[in-house]
Amino acid sequence: MRKKQLLLIIATILCALILSSSMTFAAGQQVKIPYVISIDDAGWWTGIAITNNSGGSITDMKLSFTTNAGVSGWYWKIPDPTPPLPLIERTAPPGIFMPYATNLVEIDGYAQLSDSLANLYASGGAKNLPSETGSVILSHTGSEEFSVTVYIGSPDGFAFQVFNSTGP
Repeated sequence: MRKKQLLLIIATILCALILSSSMTFAAGQQVKIPYVISIDDAGWWTGIAITNNSGGSITDMKLSFTTNAGVSGWYWKIPDPTPPLPLIERTAPPGIFMPYATNLVEIDGYAQLSDSLANLYASGGAKNLPSETGSVILSHTGSEEFSVTVYIGSPDGFAFQVFNSTGP
């Protein structure tokens, strides 16, 4: 009996490792931006311009955010139903795990998508970034290369940096 349990534990760990590694290496092209800031109330902002450098469309661009404290992947969110509904009529559980990630709109060949980091992440107002500093990974599964210009600013001025995509 113990041998079966040990084999089951080992098989579970191997499956978890395979699944997590396949998610990590699923992107065909990616850009990691090591520093961004989303503290609007302090006057700091980040703007992002993504340029598709190929003739093909990028249909599955994903933006993933990691805080400076290393929090990425998932956070606990308590939905705010509008208008408030009785507990029985709610479609969402009282709390759900949400990723610090969002899918962006399609970027046509040789086109550009640009906006503030907060607006790109919000995807039409559905999500909010935490108000802090962190890093961003932009990735997609295709072979279309892209470049990203990042602008970080405050009322005192701004700076920018260009990043080119690479395979993971």
